[in-house]
Amino acid sequence: MSKTITAKELGGFLSGIVRRLESPQASKVLSEWNDELAGDLAQGFLNSHSPDGVPWAPLKNPRPPGHNPGTRPLIDFGDLMRSVVSNGQGHIEIITDDSTTFGTSIYYASVHQYGRKDGSIPARPFLGIPGESLDKAVEMLSGHLITIIDAI
Repeated sequence: MSKTITAKELGGFLSGIVRRLESPQASKVLSEWNDELAGDLAQGFLNSHSPDGVPWAPLKNPRPPGHNPGTRPLIDFGDLMRSVVSNGQGHIEIITDDSTTFGTSIYYASVHQYGRKDGSIPARPFLGIPGESLDKAVEMLSGHLITIIDAI
């Protein structure tokens, strides 16, 4: 059995795909992916490494009394980690139908992400998209887009 499609019909079908993909309505998928990303970034904090898996420089000095006695960098009181991976103060998560913004507005975050130019605080990147997270995003969004195309 065969089906013939004309160039005009194919053009109409492809135009329909383009129109639907211009507004993918992917906010639900992006929200789910943000949860995955938050989990991956939390592992980075707990394992003291960047989203790319590069280990952070260890603490040069023990923390003062009244602070977290542990030795993991960037986990003193936990405010920075909570602001990145959960709804802690400073958490930024903006989801639209076709984009997501994820981060923190904690004032000292950039010092830890990029370090100080004088070297007194080394860069310990905690924000980024690990390769596995990017692969998961592609998988989730591809599935969503296929569902959209199938509905045309």
